Amino acid sequence: MPSTYDVLIVGAGVAGPSLAYSLATKTHNKRSAPLRIAVLERSLSKPDRIVAELLQPGGVTALKKLGLESCLEETNAVPLLGYHVLRGEEDICASFPEGHVAQGFDHGAFVMALRDRARRAPNVEVIETTVTGLIENKDTHRVIGVLASRAGGQPESYFADLVILAEGSLSKFRTAILGNMPYQPSQQDYFAGLIVKDMKLPMPGYATMVIMNSVGPVVLFELPNNEYRMLVELKQPPADLKEHIVRDIIPHLPSSIRAPILKTLETSRVRRVPHYYLPPTKQGVSSKEGAFLLGDSLNMRHPLTAGGMTVALNDVFILSDLLAQVKNFGDWDEISDVLQKWHRMRKPLAYTINAMSMSWAGIFAAEGEALNIMQEGAFKFFGKGAQYSEQPMITHSPSLLTRNSIAIALYAIWVLFTHPRPGNKSAPHFYEYPLLFVKALNVIWTIGSVMVPVMWAEM
Repeated sequence: MPSTYDVLIVGAGVAGPSLAYSLATKTHNKRSAPLRIAVLERSLSKPDRIVAELLQPGGVTALKKLGLESCLEETNAVPLLGYHVLRGEEDICASFPEGHVAQGFDHGAFVMALRDRARRAPNVEVIETTVTGLIENKDTHRVIGVLASRAGGQPESYFADLVILAEGSLSKFRTAILGNMPYQPSQQDYFAGLIVKDMKLPMPGYATMVIMNSVGPVVLFELPNNEYRMLVELKQPPADLKEHIVRDIIPHLPSSIRAPILKTLETSRVRRVPHYYLPPTKQGVSSKEGAFLLGDSLNMRHPLTAGGMTVALNDVFILSDLLAQVKNFGDWDEISDVLQKWHRMRKPLAYTINAMSMSWAGIFAAEGEALNIMQEGAFKFFGKGAQYSEQPMITHSPSLLTRNSIAIALYAIWVLFTHPRPGNKSAPHFYEYPLLFVKALNVIWTIGSVMVPVMWAEM
């Protein structure tokens, strides 16, 4: 006999169980009949990923608003106070403002804690089954459920007034729901990941980011149980990944952390994953009725700034508040209004994090003279003091992001004209200004070409 629910959520990563828990708890005492919610997930075993292990302060705040902060405690999450950024012989300490911390944890343990909270929420079922297709009304083509198969079983039908697809970056149903999408997921680069034990970072309590020429940034941060995650940005996977790390990465890392990394490389496998960029698409107007996308199915960004979970959890907080007011989940006009409000309300945080991640990755992970000038300017700008580094670390204001970006670009040009260049002991002379002026124009053009397309896509 087919199973029938008010809401079906496909995917039990971060967004799916968080939404199930929040929607169930927010509506439990407000409706005459509690919502019946099912979360369908291909595998309920512990996930094993090399990314999504650092939750920024904004994500910690969203988790607390959802009443799910205990999931961090269950994973023995490690608080992180900010970033220690190294570039050549220079370094800066970019702390989060007082009262704000990030959290480092085992991703699989965090997801399992979220699933457990969803499972214990009123009228929520978490079911291990593989969704293979959408069920549509033959006349209206509205989505009315999904087809799914349990391991070794026959296809089953699950029906619901509303289907929410949160199945991640490789969503099978993205095109079916959005139709003619203005943007397609674009693969950016790769991240290689390694777990290192018994390592002491140069500045305990801070994530370490190392900016290097010719190769992408390296990020290291502490996890529970005296483990440390090392992430390496890769433009293209080298023929021998371990050899690349030993030859091209480790010599540029602080000497104090090289030995434990080399020791780990002798016995551990280095894993790599691609990462994608996908601007969000407005849903509820021209998208297919009866279903919508959430999480990485809808919107992805560069993982360098670790903003993905923050966007997802903030989306869940806003969306659950809006959906809790819905009287009839079968009324698509009512759901459409919710989706359009959600699109507007999520934009300040999502726009800022997405634009920041793609822009900073474009600056710190790219090559070229103009980008090197921007790197140096940004490094010196943030190094001027806490008032210059704290706010950009947690801002969710598109206008503030724009002002900071302009300020950094102008400061980079000022540094170009007033600071000694590599290999020189004195600042540029007046007769060098014409060439520097050309370089300054190239900086403005380059930063515009990096940031404007992203900002436009996110609008």
